Amino acid sequence: MLGLKVNFKKIVGIIKIIRPSNVLISGLTISVAVLIFGGEGFDILRLALMAGIVGVLIDAGANVINDFFDVEIDRINKPHRPIPSGLVSKRFALFIYFVCTILGLLVASFLNKMAFMIVFFSSVAIFLYSYRLKRIPLVGNFTVAFITGLAFIFAGSIVGNFKDALFPFLFAFMINFGREIIKDIEDIEGDLKSGVRTFPIVRGVNWAVAVSVSVFLILIFATMIPYFVGIYNHLYFLIVSVVNVGLIFVIFSLIRDRSKRNLNRLSNILKFEMLVGLSAIYFGSL
Repeated sequence: MLGLKVNFKKIVGIIKIIRPSNVLISGLTISVAVLIFGGEGFDILRLALMAGIVGVLIDAGANVINDFFDVEIDRINKPHRPIPSGLVSKRFALFIYFVCTILGLLVASFLNKMAFMIVFFSSVAIFLYSYRLKRIPLVGNFTVAFITGLAFIFAGSIVGNFKDALFPFLFAFMINFGREIIKDIEDIEGDLKSGVRTFPIVRGVNWAVAVSVSVFLILIFATMIPYFVGIYNHLYFLIVSVVNVGLIFVIFSLIRDRSKRNLNRLSNILKFEMLVGLSAIYFGSL
């Protein structure tokens, strides 16, 4: 009975550390992107499924290695996370990371050379981000945003369609860049105690808010361009207008309320905003 209890706790820890809701969204997003960029047919469904599996595995590995290197910070900011709470040991977390990453690379190797190289580059960048880059002001934010956007270049590479992947890349990059800065403001207390020099710590919260707001304002303008130049249809315009209303709300809320609770709420709203924005691109391409 005790053994079952211990094993159940370990299973719960594994589920929490890989963040299944996040990785499933990543996998589904990449699969849908392949379908958008590649057209129809049985083979495209197979490629979309394989690409989604790669996304799930690499993202799961990324979540684990990030928790592995962030354990001391999480003891302050997020003590409920699996490693600081004792659900998962650091050694076992490292094992999960290697299994997920190696399997992701293995599946990617069955796609094509360009797709594999993008996944390999992303895997290296994820490790470097977790190990060192996230502690360099703005560089860490840029890295996460770039890797997130690169998922669409990866999807485009599978079907040889980079042109249609460029705007989704830009959209994902910008919304995540602004979101990452908000997350840094939210985590400022733990980062200060751990000696992590994020942008809000180095330049101040006001500067961080200004950069995040500027990114969102540019993004609102940028989302209108594909419609007015005829890349996407009227449905795109309607859905992306909802996204932009949400971004305007985030901007005003960020300026008025910088409490930890509100920052966490805005971060979650932006995660949802990205999904709605990607759905705008999907329906706008029909």
